[in-house]
Amino acid sequence: MIIETLEKQLVLHKSLLQLAHLKTEAVKKNELDELNRIVRDEQKHVNAILNLEKKRTSELNETISDLLPSLLPDEQQQVEALRDELINVLAQLKKENELNAQMLDQSLQFVHLQLDLLAPPDTGNYALNGDNDEGPAIGPLFDSKA
Repeated sequence: MIIETLEKQLVLHKSLLQLAHLKTEAVKKNELDELNRIVRDEQKHVNAILNLEKKRTSELNETISDLLPSLLPDEQQQVEALRDELINVLAQLKKENELNAQMLDQSLQFVHLQLDLLAPPDTGNYALNGDNDEGPAIGPLFDSKA
């Protein structure tokens, strides 16, 4: 039972890693529709993984390491191999997700920079001492009425 659950989790995590790679490419190419599709697929994978984990923990209140001594030697080897492979896939997935987060953050910073260049400066109506601000009015770099 535990072996089948771990195998299913491994397949789902590998598929999630593949989606993370696709997300990286979508971010690089600025393909927003593809990025949205990938995010929806990721959510489905995460829900399936959570359901498998709930099922595994409801049947066995033990961690995999705690469960190993009660298994037969060949089952122990199989479970250990699955666990190690799952740990490896999770490490790769974490690394890919961190890269995607950094790329999205940089893209967002770039968009904010562009908006700041196009938006008029915030001059306000009053100076710090409460008097009317009579300083030179600097208009926006982009005239939307033109």
